[in-house]
Amino acid sequence: MDGDRFRFLFRTDAGVIDREVWLKYASALAGVVVALTLGWLPLRGHIVHDLAQSKLFEPLIFAAYAYAMFLAFALMLIGVSYMNLTAKRFRARAWPSPLGLAGLCPLFAFLSGALRLAPILSPAGLDIVPAWALWGMEGAFAAATLWTLWELGLRR
Repeated sequence: MDGDRFRFLFRTDAGVIDREVWLKYASALAGVVVALTLGWLPLRGHIVHDLAQSKLFEPLIFAAYAYAMFLAFALMLIGVSYMNLTAKRFRARAWPSPLGLAGLCPLFAFLSGALRLAPILSPAGLDIVPAWALWGMEGAFAAATLWTLWELGLRR
């Protein structure tokens, strides 16, 4: 893909695209998110550590925090790219407020992730997120994802 095509698809929400282009590049973005998340899974347990039982500087703890910062930055860039790509498809389908609709999946995904991480990052591991809030947000994310996939990728 050349620079102009990349810029059109991911750096601006102006324009329209067809179903096949949206499916191809939205699935590519989802694949990158899955790959980055799989890299996070073995490191996530090293984020919370007790200095009374571990050294201040341990390589796995450093790697976990470095990867967490990289992952957060990458997910924000992927979210913006997804919104720009999806807004083009909503515009092609003549939906009102295409950028707002394109932001539903990333919004629910980020909120769901924040609710998942809150108990891990809270002091003393307090259970501060009620289960209904977590499952409700993950349900909203799943519903928005399935609706967007149906409306933009599968529906003729």
